[in-house]
Amino acid sequence: MDGKSLLKIWNLNKLSGVLGVFNCQGAGSWPLKDVAQDISSATSTSSLISCHVSPQDVEFLEEIADESWNGDCAIYAFNSGSLSKLPKKGTLEVSLRTLTCEIYTIFPITVFNNDLLFAPIGLLDMYNSGGAVEALNCTMDLPGCTIKVKGRGCGRFGAYSSTKPRHCMVDTKEEEFTYSAEDGLLTVKLQGECKLKDIEFVY
Repeated sequence: MDGKSLLKIWNLNKLSGVLGVFNCQGAGSWPLKDVAQDISSATSTSSLISCHVSPQDVEFLEEIADESWNGDCAIYAFNSGSLSKLPKKGTLEVSLRTLTCEIYTIFPITVFNNDLLFAPIGLLDMYNSGGAVEALNCTMDLPGCTIKVKGRGCGRFGAYSSTKPRHCMVDTKEEEFTYSAEDGLLTVKLQGECKLKDIEFVY
């Protein structure tokens, strides 16, 4: 524990990455530390420690992205509930107090129909939101396109979308949804059994 660094741990889902950032400073002590040093350390680590997070923190992200991926990602922060769009080399600042953390779902953005940017985030109330996303594809027709997502579980399912869809269907049944034009967060409630569901967004 150096008193100034945050711990980062990453992993991959089928279609996204997950990045955990932890402030472990002062969480424990070496057996031979003096009591005075422990008190001093506890006092100093009560302040915020900051670092930057980036899609580059998740290795091999390009291997699970679409072949046409240009590097842009949707990044959802579990604790703050914030959604951001970043290029691959872009960064976000995170500040954490001792024994706190933030979990980020990092999803490569796919471009559909030339101008529709989309990335399913997954279950917003689950630490590893992207673990609920099993598959993503799109079908084209004359009026526009339909993005199809296979999602597992129940609860609030979120996605990043550059445009508001006309309809949302879950297992062929039309469902209400919310859309924030400010950050592109698209949310639909998955109800019933926590099983694999077919989610469709019609544009």
